[in-house]
Amino acid sequence: MKRVAIVGLGLMGGSLGLALKRGGAAHVAAYARRAETRRYALAQGAADEAFDTPAEAVRNADVVVICTPVRSIPALAGECRTSMKAGCVVTDVGSTKEEVVRGMEALFRDGRQHFVGSHPMAGSEKTGMEAARADLYRNAVVAVTPSAASSEQAVRAVMDLWTSVGARAIGLDAKEHDRLVARTSHLPHLVAACLVASVGRELSGEVRGFCGTGFRDTTRIASGSADLWRDIVETNRAAVLAELQGCSKELQDVIAIIEKGDFEGLRVYLERARAVREKLVGAAG
Repeated sequence: MKRVAIVGLGLMGGSLGLALKRGGAAHVAAYARRAETRRYALAQGAADEAFDTPAEAVRNADVVVICTPVRSIPALAGECRTSMKAGCVVTDVGSTKEEVVRGMEALFRDGRQHFVGSHPMAGSEKTGMEAARADLYRNAVVAVTPSAASSEQAVRAVMDLWTSVGARAIGLDAKEHDRLVARTSHLPHLVAACLVASVGRELSGEVRGFCGTGFRDTTRIASGSADLWRDIVETNRAAVLAELQGCSKELQDVIAIIEKGDFEGLRVYLERARAVREKLVGAAG
């Protein structure tokens, strides 16, 4: 991994550049559409070179990481594929994988370069290079989603990329990945958005004054980019719908308990939820 190209210098790409340069193991070439972003990335030490076209950034790279919204990944890869050297390994940071893997497999079917999908379970409701930080991936889980066409060497290169910045890389089938993140990531985001919409249906001063730390903590992720999340849900529609339906059933169960006046039943439900949360994220999470 002597030369890594990062296509897209938002939060994810910028943080990867900062982490790689902090480790000092690779020369980082980057692409960003805006000149201000390129200048900022160079000033912050997130890249050694910054280009205004993806084709220039990927030239001679050993590994290319596409860090753009999920629906743009195949198109960007297609735009610069002919500039990639033979044997180059390409990966991405898309939040959904099945559709991306399918599109990229078709693009790289000649075997001249190699694609292996990946998704770091890290991020923030903040966006842009200005929000990037070198420790974003430290201790994060990264799902690496090889397909039948992926070579063992390419998979190892992608695993090594993520472990080099402190992440824990695990192999996972693309379809199973999308099913899991629909439950653990996409559902919470949509529920947070619904909660904001419900609480804010009357934007009176009284309501704003009573939005304390519980509301802020529960809804923080609803501040994420609407464009980004539109693409995520569109590319994982069936799995997201299944999880929303499951959540709707849970909500109806709670409504039924309260309608019956079964407050001991409510206590049991809340206690069970508390115990499950501790198993999922730990008592201090």
